[in-house]
Amino acid sequence: MSRLSHWIFGHPVSAYFALAYLLSWPLFILLLVAFPNNMALQGTLGSLAVFAPAIAGMIVGAVSEPARTVKQRGAHWIAFLATWILAWATLILFASHLRGAPLGPPLIVFGGVLALLPAFTVSRAFSRVIGIRRHFRSLVIPRGNALWYLFALLVFPVIQVAGVGITRILGPDAGPQSELNLTVDPSAAILLFLHGFFFAGGINEESGWRGFALPRLQRRYCPLIAALVVWVFWALWHLPMDLASDDSMSSILTNRVFFNAMWSVLFMWVFNRTKGSLLAPAIFHPAMNASGTLLPRTDAATALFVLVVVFAVVSDRMWRRLPSTHPALLMQNGGTA
Repeated sequence: MSRLSHWIFGHPVSAYFALAYLLSWPLFILLLVAFPNNMALQGTLGSLAVFAPAIAGMIVGAVSEPARTVKQRGAHWIAFLATWILAWATLILFASHLRGAPLGPPLIVFGGVLALLPAFTVSRAFSRVIGIRRHFRSLVIPRGNALWYLFALLVFPVIQVAGVGITRILGPDAGPQSELNLTVDPSAAILLFLHGFFFAGGINEESGWRGFALPRLQRRYCPLIAALVVWVFWALWHLPMDLASDDSMSSILTNRVFFNAMWSVLFMWVFNRTKGSLLAPAIFHPAMNASGTLLPRTDAATALFVLVVVFAVVSDRMWRRLPSTHPALLMQNGGTA
């Protein structure tokens, strides 16, 4: 074992965070500085960059647990092809229906190429390498109670709609009434969610932040501390994209410092409650993004989210370490942070 491999084996979480940034930030900065208006490069290199959390998890997982088992070729190809077709169709419909891109051969070919990324990621559930297979298995074989997946899908839209209702009842003092429009195109909601699941926050990010780093951190720290450590690296990872956006610095700081901290605790909550299922936060993340895009944001909804976070922390006593036999921890035996 080389010196680098030995260090990665002993410090998988540190190696993971370093690699996630190394695989993404140079691409982000190159695109934003040198090719700010090149849509072809933005689509290809940008997609590789946003899949860095998942790819870093694959690499570090393979080094940490390199033992191999028999490859399930049939299951591997079924997962790959099914995901590829769904992701391809999603990207084409998203680009043409929501972004106004012309539907033609360039979009179809381009969509097919980019759809290889989520297809490859999901198919890792049947990898021969145990460290990769164990990591991605719960994407296709979910764990825990199905109600938690329903919670992950619906909690954001339900709370935001409830926030609108509360704001309307309380009147103008609770916030601007003119912005409380709940008219949503169902096809847009579905496409936003599916695009997020396959390409923008779902399996590409959660395969790393929650799927790889969180269970290993929870082997050393209590869930609350582990969630906050992930929050720091997860929020900071978005910095190049945030600085290139039109958002104000106060808006960026509010989102990354306040809201992302809350979301990190909630993502950890559903991950632990589903016995370490990667699919749960992979659903939670795009549901959050789609709801934030389509539904009004109100102070009442923010207050409700704070209450949910407080309830989660108190009900699960997140300041206490999980027992060593908790299924959300049973990912890897060796290594420290």
